[in-house]
Amino acid sequence: GVRGNCGMCKTTIEKAALSVDGVEEASWSITSKILDVKTERNLDSVKIHEAVANSGYDTELILALDENYNNLPGCCQYNREMEIPSKN
Repeated sequence: GVRGNCGMCKTTIEKAALSVDGVEEASWSITSKILDVKTERNLDSVKIHEAVANSGYDTELILALDENYNNLPGCCQYNREMEIPSKN
């Protein structure tokens, strides 16, 4: 699960996930808040969580630094208290 609000969030979250070596596909749902990824091999999912958090978005495992969150556009500054779903 990844906190976020809008289509701009979707673009940034998916781009962050795709920046991780070994991630082939990434799709984040605005409604469910779930990020689905396809990898070419076994990959430590923490690396994906780190990349997404570094882009400003809280995940179910790692919270974004305040500085990264504050650099998001206004429409992307999600409620940091929102429940983060877990696919597992």
